Amino acid sequence: MPKVSIVLCSYNGEKYISEQIDSILNQSFKDFELIISDDRSTDSTIKILKTYADKDSRIKWHINESNLGYVKNFEKGISLANGNYILLSDQDDIWDLTKIEKLYNNIEDHALIYCDSLFVNSNLESTEKKMSSSKNMISTTNPLNLCLANSVSGHAMMFKKELTAQLFPFPKLVPHDWWIAFVASFNGGIVYFNDALIKYRIHDSNSLALNKNRKSKENKITKRQLRIDAFYKKCPDNNGAKPILFELNEVYQNINLKTKIKKLSLFFKYKHELFLITKKKDLALTHYILRQFNKLK
Repeated sequence: MPKVSIVLCSYNGEKYISEQIDSILNQSFKDFELIISDDRSTDSTIKILKTYADKDSRIKWHINESNLGYVKNFEKGISLANGNYILLSDQDDIWDLTKIEKLYNNIEDHALIYCDSLFVNSNLESTEKKMSSSKNMISTTNPLNLCLANSVSGHAMMFKKELTAQLFPFPKLVPHDWWIAFVASFNGGIVYFNDALIKYRIHDSNSLALNKNRKSKENKITKRQLRIDAFYKKCPDNNGAKPILFELNEVYQNINLKTKIKKLSLFFKYKHELFLITKKKDLALTHYILRQFNKLK
């Protein structure tokens, strides 16, 4: 069995996917399998995948019977992984050629390791910003740090295969990388590797760009309610975060003036745990929390 499995999810990725596959196949770390799960592409993606697979036996690819969406597509791909360590890949990024080697050598006893990413435009020109420009990239064993925000991107992570026993099924409306990070926090912990090992391409159809096109306020509230509920139910009873998650879940499931006031109280009481990822100093953080009074973030 290979030491490492890379799960790449594809869907109509003909424009950029060849560059990403090349950056994976040319890694300094060679002992891996590349599992490509295609979500029924209608462009030339399948033809590209077949061409690569015919040339490199490390590539295994399949087409889903129906369109699963990106979260369930990653769940499917992860379920097919054979390696002791798993990395996730988007179809339009470029990996540093030492990415696997550096993450593999530094994960140690942690359940998950992740790195920074450099934002580039569609032509791979740097925007001079990184993922760490807007978020605190944390190492943690505290699930409270990952309740309200996430700094652990799927394309930047490596996690141990044994963690998958705790992951499935991925809950509805929770991003797959956020869910993996949350579960990893209390199953061995998360460690951050301070190096940008990915060029994260920003263009009109990638996930970061699409996330900017937010849907209705009602839909956002529903997503947050489901996310917090899933986190509360998954957190072990013997974890010190469980009682706090219970209180947070009550607040998010019952929206009224009383629970908004309680939410504000919880935010201030546990601000250093709940907002650790937020890049704000104490005064700015206080203002930020106060602005949440009429929101459910």
